[in-house]
Amino acid sequence: FLCEREVREVEFEPFNVFSKFRALGWEAALKCHDNDNKNLFMDEIQEWMATLKCNKYDWKKLQQMKLTGMVNGIEVEMSFETLRKLAKFDSLPSREYMIPSLDDLFFKVEKHPRWNDMLAALFLPGTYSGVLYRKNLKIEAKLLLTICVLNVIPRRGDKEQVRYPEVPVLYSLLHGNPRFPIRYLIMNHLWICRNKLGRDIIPYCRIITGLMKQFKAITAEDKGAAKRHQPFTLQKLGIGWTYTQSERYHKLK
Repeated sequence: FLCEREVREVEFEPFNVFSKFRALGWEAALKCHDNDNKNLFMDEIQEWMATLKCNKYDWKKLQQMKLTGMVNGIEVEMSFETLRKLAKFDSLPSREYMIPSLDDLFFKVEKHPRWNDMLAALFLPGTYSGVLYRKNLKIEAKLLLTICVLNVIPRRGDKEQVRYPEVPVLYSLLHGNPRFPIRYLIMNHLWICRNKLGRDIIPYCRIITGLMKQFKAITAEDKGAAKRHQPFTLQKLGIGWTYTQSERYHKLK
């Protein structure tokens, strides 16, 4: 169960993290969408995930995508509309977003930046041939990836490498374009995890919980399990980071 973390704006705003997310209309990804910061409804989340179905939709109209699952006999739907009711996902006007096909989302050459150009923008010179190692990312991209693997496209596995789907996401955050709906990114990633052999992870547990409460699928008998949702701070960036502050600057190394 992967739970999103609240990212402290007062700590990360000096490094333009929040402005990067606002440029894409993704700032809701930095917030938590469930006021219950102590309970994790594991049984209910797992029930929803186990019964999850995806509707048929026109690949040219990805905003029609819907994921539905059952919780306590109630159908809980994740869609563009229900996610918008939950939080201000995709806060920019819809006309400013491209609604891509799945192939387009991961960037066809004729419509988007070339793959090698994206790698050159993210990695240190001469370090992106072969395996894409996280240690070789430029400092700003490395900071954004740390947040992305918590809240945007959560993962639990190997943290030494950069996955291919993370490359266009990081590029868009760094440059403010291309713009695409984070709601589709969330649903697509969740559906991939649902169908993965072994079903190793359930991402977006706080979003799922918020939706279950939106549909009143959580009952008084559902107590959940104790789970502290600690905010994400500079002190929790992980091994290898150093942060210093003076009257004149913030320095992240």
